[in-house]
Amino acid sequence: MNAVRVALLDHRVRDVLVPGWIDRDDDVPVFRPQPLVVWLRLDDGLLRFETPQYDDRLRCAMMPAVTWDDIDVLAASEDEVIIASYGEQLFGDGRDGLRCTEIRKHRVDKALALDFEGGHTLFLDPSWPFGFRIGDRAQEQRWVQDYGNGQVETTTCPAS
Repeated sequence: MNAVRVALLDHRVRDVLVPGWIDRDDDVPVFRPQPLVVWLRLDDGLLRFETPQYDDRLRCAMMPAVTWDDIDVLAASEDEVIIASYGEQLFGDGRDGLRCTEIRKHRVDKALALDFEGGHTLFLDPSWPFGFRIGDRAQEQRWVQDYGNGQVETTTCPAS
């Protein structure tokens, strides 16, 4: 997770992006999220989070662009695959970018919480069967209550 810290020290987070497809089988088209990967859109580039199938350990890497060619269920989909923004739901609107203030790794890369200026938290739980469970500070607290065992590694991100 050192890559997370390095990326977030130098960049502000502008958005949280999640892939999915448009389900047009009903009268009203519906977005069906498939959070097998999650991207943080930075002021320069993207930080991609993923968890390999049958492995609930979090992986991340810097990426120049959004791509899902390596995710079989999305690459082979006959439906219209799109990317949705979760930023407004998690951080509110009217922001240009948020600086990360603290990173919490739970149980050796089993879950990740990122705190941002303004009191916002992004929580990623990669052990959900359908990809990532994406939430806020309340979701993190529920996860800690249900699954946490006290193994938390906290890193402060100094303001630059």
